[in-house]
Amino acid sequence: MNVTYLTKEIESIRNGASPAGAERTDHHRQLFEVFRKIENALAVNPDPDAPETAARIDGLIEAQTVVIRTAATLPARSTEDLLYKLAIWRWDSPDLDKPVNEMNRADAIAYTAFRDLANILSDDSALKETDHSN
Repeated sequence: MNVTYLTKEIESIRNGASPAGAERTDHHRQLFEVFRKIENALAVNPDPDAPETAARIDGLIEAQTVVIRTAATLPARSTEDLLYKLAIWRWDSPDLDKPVNEMNRADAIAYTAFRDLANILSDDSALKETDHSN
């Protein structure tokens, strides 16, 4: 996965997120999809000891950081925006890959609010596999 391409894709999404009065699109969903693409690319490690692998991983993690910072600066304008904004938070939080009763208090309440929102919207596309059984 080309980090330069990812950066351009993220920048395009950010530029398309116009002021509140403009026509709406699903910028947070798009950012979540880019985040997931990067997540999938990070899961592929052909040669973990190769120097180019470390550089590739560093670039992908930096691209994820750009996605997170971009999502944080774009206001949510709908419940769907909230879901995908929270989905980016959830997918970037490996501490949430455990039962709710093992999470710290703040994570437990935010995590369950995220899951409740997904249920209210009948949209489980933002959930991780472990979220279905939690």
